[in-house]
This record gives sequence, structure tokens and C-alpha cells, in this order.
Amino acid sequence: MIYKKTIPVLIGIILLFSQYSISQEKQTTPFRNKPLKWYLNDDNTRWLGLHTYLQLWGRVNQNNPGSTVSGELQNTTTDISLRRFRLAIKGQLTEKLFVYTQVGTNNLNYLSGRETSIKLLDAYAEYSFSEKFTIGGGKSLWNGLSRFSAPSTSNLMIADVPFLALPTVNTTDDLLRNLSIYTKGKIYKVDYRFILSKPFPIENEIEPAEGIAEFANTHADLQYAGYIKYEFLQPESNKYASHRGTYLGKKRVLNIGFGFKYQPDALCSLNGGEEQFHDMNLLAADVFLDVPINGERGTALSAYFGLFQYDFGPNYIRSIGANNPTNGLNPESASFNGKGNSYPVIGTGTSVLYQMGYLLGGIGKNRDKGKLQPYARIQYSDFDRLDDPMISYDIGINYFLNGHLSKFTLNAQSRPVFFDMGNTIEKGDRKWMFVLQYQFRIQ
Repeated sequence: MIYKKTIPVLIGIILLFSQYSISQEKQTTPFRNKPLKWYLNDDNTRWLGLHTYLQLWGRVNQNNPGSTVSGELQNTTTDISLRRFRLAIKGQLTEKLFVYTQVGTNNLNYLSGRETSIKLLDAYAEYSFSEKFTIGGGKSLWNGLSRFSAPSTSNLMIADVPFLALPTVNTTDDLLRNLSIYTKGKIYKVDYRFILSKPFPIENEIEPAEGIAEFANTHADLQYAGYIKYEFLQPESNKYASHRGTYLGKKRVLNIGFGFKYQPDALCSLNGGEEQFHDMNLLAADVFLDVPINGERGTALSAYFGLFQYDFGPNYIRSIGANNPTNGLNPESASFNGKGNSYPVIGTGTSVLYQMGYLLGGIGKNRDKGKLQPYARIQYSDFDRLDDPMISYDIGINYFLNGHLSKFTLNAQSRPVFFDMGNTIEKGDRKWMFVLQYQFRIQ
């Protein structure tokens, strides 16, 4: 089996890099975990800051049936890629005014060509009247619906984002970003955000079919979203839009949240050959727990449970293959999943997302470094269009050289493969994807 050959190689690479990191740490002054900030006044209330990070992938993927590279069938692909790169400049220009800009790129792999495209991701400003009420606007990650609908991709516990929580990624938004205005605030233990945005046009519009909804450009109504959470233990910062995946035992967090995303007439299907428009009506509820277990040993528990009720219109479904390692599909042998590592992740129906991880105690005098965190995640979706439930899962482990600033993640993902049988879409075998990720971050 492919994973029996792959896993020892990946583990060997981890050990090689970790030994190098430890040796360098002994020879040089340790990297200080201080943000890069330049203060603009004497009392340090006004400042400019910078952060950057990258995520490098080494991967082996069992491709879906019919996947091709340059027209040739390829059952397995091994590649190296840049999953994400970010560079941000932010500033507290007055006691009330905060600005944030960020550029970056995603999914730079061997199929991307030789010209790297760095794009503007975020550019927004906000004015804070008080802790209870702030208003902002621009292009930003401020999203509603659920905790991980605005994920902090450099502070995740799992190797990659849960795409179930990103229902409009690169359809009506741009890498989760929208041109929008938003309000946010904290009232007692309630943290809230509400967003009004103008959706981007659908770039790869799919013609609607009989009884099958697809996103349409015909109507361009505003999109409404919101997320409210109740913080039972320590409050989380809402300075930035994104939510962390784990605090590594540095905070005691227990939240319960509710959210929505709505756009009228966002999708279209055919009913007796006539166009019929459908509202996008998405609801979610979730619980997030991240608490230290043994303060002396530095152990911690992280867990998340999310319930998602999605209504995109009849039989809508979407397959996603992040950082896809193939670029073509042979229609004669193709599955319903699509090419490469794609599989049905989002659709009309009910889904459950659960993840849990346990941070083990460190070794030696400095127990904040060299720590391990095994984890698991499962998605169970009952999509209207599929005859069988969609169940995917990830298992993996983080090795923290210096918290989220320098870490390795070894992740194995199992996905189902579905086949269109004409009148039914049925589940067949499963495929695996193995990823070794290294993340470096300057905060």
C-alpha cells in the first residue's frame, strides 16, 4: 500500500528538520516571540506592525479515477507546493482607528506556472466607538455563519481549514474575502459580528439543470451574515476577523455560537425547463473548547463540534480539491468527485463537523518547545443529492518547534469516491492524501 511506503519517509524528514532546529537553537540566541511593531507615540497606543507566514506542503495523493496530468492518466501524484503565503501590514493609527492590509497567494504548485501571482487579500479600516460597538469596511475576512468560517489559517490545529465551514469560498467571495461593511463588539460575555457584503460575480458559472441548483449571476443581491458566541470562560480577542484553531493551553476557552448567511435569489435551477431562483439560506451552531489540563506539564485539550444546515436550493452540491495536484479529467473513467483530491464537501443538507486534539507535555526544561499534539477530525454530511452519506476524516499530529511560529504537521485524509450511476449517485471505494506541512510565522 502507498501509505506504508510514504509514512516512514515523511517521519524521517520530520526528524531530520527537528534535529537541525534543535542544533541551531543550541548555537544561537532563541527566536523571541515578540510582534514586529513600531510605536508612533510615547505611550505606545499608536503603532504599525507586520506579520508574515508560509505553509510548505510535501504530499502524496491517491488521485480520483480518471485524473490526468497534461492529458496522461495519473493514479498517484507526489508533489511539493506552497499552500499559503501571507504578508500583512496593520496599524493602530489613533486610539479609535485601526487599518489592516494583507497580500498573499494560495496553492502555488508545479501546475501553477512560473509566474507567481501575489494578490491583495485584505484592505479595510475600522473605527471603534467602544468595546461594545465597532464599525468597519473594505475587503476583509470578516464573515459570519460559524467559528471556522473566518479561520486563522496560521493558528489551526488540523493541517488545513474545514471547507464545510466555507460554503461560498471562491464562488461569491475571493479566498473568503468580501467587499463589505461590518459591525462587531462585546457586550458582557456575548461577542457578535454582523456583515453586509456585495458578492463577487461567479467566474465559472455552471448552467442550471433540471432540479439541480447552481450559483447564478442573474441576480446580484446583497449578502447578509452574522455570528454570535457566548464566552463562558476567558474572552477571545476580536481585534482581527479570524478565529484560532487552538491556543496550546495558553487560555481557558469555552464558547457556544450561532450564525447565518443569507442571499436572496443566489442560485437557479430548471423546473419543467423554466428558470427558478432560490435563496441561499445557511445556518450553523457550534461549540469550541480549548483548555489546559495539567499546567505543570503543559498539556491541553482542544475540541470543536459544529452543526450545519445548508439550503442552496434543490440538490446543490460542490466538490472541492484543495491545492489540486492534477489538471485534467478523462470523462470515460471519471468519478462524480472530479479530478485529483476533490470530493463532495458542501451541499444542500445537514452536516456535522467534529474535531479533537490533545497537546502532550513537553520534554526537558523548556516545555513550550518540542511538543506533540495528535488530533482527529470527521465530517458527516447527509446531502440531498447523494444516496449515501458523505464521511471524510483526517488524522494527524503536530510537532511544535516553537508553538505556531514554527511547526510540522503530518496529516492523513481519507475521502469517499462517488459514482454517478444515472438515476443514483453511490459511494464506492476511498482514497487517501498524505501531507507533511511545515509552517513558519513571524507574528
